[in-house]
Amino acid sequence: MTDCDPALVRLQEELADVGTMAAGLTRRAEEVLGALGRILSFDAGWLAVRDPERRRHVPLATTGPAEPLHRYFRSPGADAELEHLGLNRLQDPVLASELPAPLPEISAWGEYLLPAGFRGGVAGALFASTGRHVGFLSLLAEDPACPGPAGRRVLAGVTKVIADDLDRAQEIAATARIVRAAAAGVVLTRGGDVLPLPGLPDDRLLARHSPVLTAAADELSAGGSHTAFLAPVAGPDGERLARVTALECALPDLDHLSAAVLLSSPGDLRGLTPLDLRVLGHLVVGTTQVPALAAALHVDPGTAVEALRRARVALDAPDLPAAATRALRTGLRIPPALGRPAGTGLR
Repeated sequence: MTDCDPALVRLQEELADVGTMAAGLTRRAEEVLGALGRILSFDAGWLAVRDPERRRHVPLATTGPAEPLHRYFRSPGADAELEHLGLNRLQDPVLASELPAPLPEISAWGEYLLPAGFRGGVAGALFASTGRHVGFLSLLAEDPACPGPAGRRVLAGVTKVIADDLDRAQEIAATARIVRAAAAGVVLTRGGDVLPLPGLPDDRLLARHSPVLTAAADELSAGGSHTAFLAPVAGPDGERLARVTALECALPDLDHLSAAVLLSSPGDLRGLTPLDLRVLGHLVVGTTQVPALAAALHVDPGTAVEALRRARVALDAPDLPAAATRALRTGLRIPPALGRPAGTGLR
């Protein structure tokens, strides 16, 4: 098949439909293997997502006698061997006959696949259109000539489509659309890395290890599916505010993607000043005594009392606990960790 071959184009379209119509990663992976099985000749198939922070592959779907692959990928050296063989790189799928060492000298083949009767195959990393390494595909055959160079060319024409089908960042981006006015966003990983959120630009406020991301991760780790707060931003016209919304999306048994963090305009502040919002931030974390509030905010007690009064009026709160609850619910607060404005590209 060539890139313009009608059969390859139909396969690409079929696989693209899987990503938009099939619900759930497992179902999509099963349909991908089913579609490949109608075009290519193989006896066992394996489709997995990769967790780079734990250096492991988690299977989504298999077909045929794939138990040797299950056992191999549970072994501690599997990911390191793939790295050594170049199979975690962005490149066309590789036939078993093209591997840089004799098959018996490769752990996957010598210890697992050859003893199970497999003699041929093709495998490769799956990279999404965003450039993210999503997972791994392996097709095995008892016939050493299968799937063969023609099969490898077919896979090369569809690996990006398959990766997009399985890229959970796309699902996260769809969920993030509930924040309608979002101007920027990123995906935060378990280890604190920052990945693109499809459909939105990033922002300096959302850089790796930034105070905003640290605050968002800390609040999500305390429980709950989402959190929102305001962050002061330094700009040419002085300090302004950005609204930060964080949506928990962790599936720790599957991969390293942890949360979506988005920036938007601050919205209706109900007349609250930055000082009032900082007071509410301290209330939320349990600082309720006026002397402690005044000391934390570097203001005199009278100013702290007046800020508390304005905050209660703006939130229609009968007391301080109610004000803290409503500030948490509405996101009308500046967390104590964000006391200083940060630079940003948000407009």
